[in-house]
Amino acid sequence: MTYLFRLILLTFASVLAAISSIFLLRSRSDPFEATEFPVFCLESLFPAGGRVRRTLRRKDRRSNDRYRKLLELMTPLEAERVAASAQNAGCTYLLLLLPLLLLLLAVTGDVFLFFVELLLLAGLCLYFDYWLDNTVKRRHREILSQYPAMLTEMSLMVNVGITASEAFERVAVSSDGLLFREMRRVSSSVQNGMPVDEALDTLSLRAPLREMKKFVSLYKQNLVKGGPDFPRTLNEMAENAWTDRKNSARTQGELAEQKLLMPTLFMFVGILLMIIVPAFRNLF
Repeated sequence: MTYLFRLILLTFASVLAAISSIFLLRSRSDPFEATEFPVFCLESLFPAGGRVRRTLRRKDRRSNDRYRKLLELMTPLEAERVAASAQNAGCTYLLLLLPLLLLLLAVTGDVFLFFVELLLLAGLCLYFDYWLDNTVKRRHREILSQYPAMLTEMSLMVNVGITASEAFERVAVSSDGLLFREMRRVSSSVQNGMPVDEALDTLSLRAPLREMKKFVSLYKQNLVKGGPDFPRTLNEMAENAWTDRKNSARTQGELAEQKLLMPTLFMFVGILLMIIVPAFRNLF
């Protein structure tokens, strides 16, 4: 890297550092309430990133999807605050760290190290979405694993003559799994005066799975109309849920076997080499 190019990089990095300082100073008076979310770093400086985003008129295409996923983990007010911080996080990290990386490149001249640092910076900017996606996926898998047992218990209670609402409350306290905790949240909200439909809609938001939406719709319909079809339909849903779970377990087992195939093959080739190479050495 030539001296002139380093000088240009140093000048550009200095200009970026000055711009970053201006944004940091001006953003001190911006209204901001920290979420203290453990995934965020340097959250107290996020107003500077928000000011940059507003200046550039940058729209976050993932904001709606991010807010919808956060609703599964927390209250709407908390989800709104965390989503707002997540919007500003990436711009804040770029504002603070990009001038520093350019200064290091100008001083060291190590292009490979600069690209590694850029990858780390990109990972820092994308880490929250990665964490959120994985958290929601784990949550969905846990709900689906408990869904057949919940339907079975509900179906047994309804078939012996217990009302649907009482069966719902009994099933909710029968286990400490995630799905059962969400059902207890619904029961608690109804006891505190929330309308049943609104509480069930909250369950659909916190567990936005096709199976759960079908169950909530059936449960709502039974509360309004009643009738003898509810126990039969609930029993059919339970049987289908167990069948789907068995098929899913079989598919996951096949995928695990495929993942183990390559390491096993490499081990087999390694053992063959350990046997064949000494044999050829002794032969020749």
